[in-house]
Amino acid sequence: MTRTVHYAAAKDYSGPEVRRALAEILPPVLAACGGVKGKRILLKPNLLFCRRPDDPATVHPAVITAVAAALREAGAGEIVLLENPGTQTVRAVVDRMGIAETLSASGVFFDDFADYRERPLPDACVFRSLKIAREFEKFDLVADLAKAKTHAMMTLTLAVKNLFGLVDSAGRIGWHLAVGSDFERFADLLLDLYLTVRPRICIVDGIIGMEGNGPGSGTPVERNFLAASDDALALDASVAEKLGVPAGKFLLLRRAARRGLEFAFEDSGAVPPVRPFRLPDPPGILNAWGVILPPFFKTQLRNLVGSRPVLRKELCIGCGRCAEVCPPRSLKMGREKRPLFDLNHCIRCYCCQEHCPKGAIVTRPQLLTAFLSRMIKLVRR
Repeated sequence: MTRTVHYAAAKDYSGPEVRRALAEILPPVLAACGGVKGKRILLKPNLLFCRRPDDPATVHPAVITAVAAALREAGAGEIVLLENPGTQTVRAVVDRMGIAETLSASGVFFDDFADYRERPLPDACVFRSLKIAREFEKFDLVADLAKAKTHAMMTLTLAVKNLFGLVDSAGRIGWHLAVGSDFERFADLLLDLYLTVRPRICIVDGIIGMEGNGPGSGTPVERNFLAASDDALALDASVAEKLGVPAGKFLLLRRAARRGLEFAFEDSGAVPPVRPFRLPDPPGILNAWGVILPPFFKTQLRNLVGSRPVLRKELCIGCGRCAEVCPPRSLKMGREKRPLFDLNHCIRCYCCQEHCPKGAIVTRPQLLTAFLSRMIKLVRR
């Protein structure tokens, strides 16, 4: 089945501009899911953390409040915003954004996910069960509000990846530790969340996205669009294409295709031109080779060619958050309150990079990889 992905241009985050753009893309999505009149809506935005009100790591507050207002105007009976930010509470994030009073005044309740329990998954899933936030089951519809940004582990984080917020903080660390550098398995986890939650109101904030060192510390970049669909996977396929990542180069979509999951799409509205994001160094080179090796050789090969976390000392404030979230505990704080990386035990999940509040940790290719990449570029000329 081919899904429609609706686009609208938006020059900035001013209230009238965002409301106009949403008025173009949201009504057909609401119609496709049977409307929202009298229904309970779970609003799940990407709220990784908030360092300032316009932090590009999160969905912009103007988009969150405008979506909530539009759903209310369309007749939604109840709207609840739930999320599990990486380092803060939902209350702290919306307070920092300056939208707590606006949400409360419009009758939108907001809080952290709390009801984490094991849940059996649909037959089409790879995993049999997952411990996830069960609150979504109480709602008629899930509204998935994602940010267009890069991700060191998955290349891009869009609507499907946004559902990882339904996994509790300890569970996220456990999953990163369990999958290690097997990024295909992590992609399967995300696809299983998509099949389980099935968000029907899916929106990507691409007015200002994040490229480079995403998902937390990249560079803001203007793309000036909002996009929406009633299917998260089709939305991701369309948006990824506009960001210069076709399906064949997007691991999530490659896994979806292999599993027979449909993500055919047709675009509608003010479709943006293809303007590629500057992507993080690809961490999945070992998986792409498809070589089966003993664990010892995989570790040595990974250390030779895989991207590694690197500290930018001038930005580090010695908070220790990176060490706290490191799944294999291969990162320790040194005497000078600076992180020390044990690359032999690093699983390349890049949690340290994702949660660093100052963007002090970046990924860099090993010298051998950089040399080979340079040689390939010269040959292709």
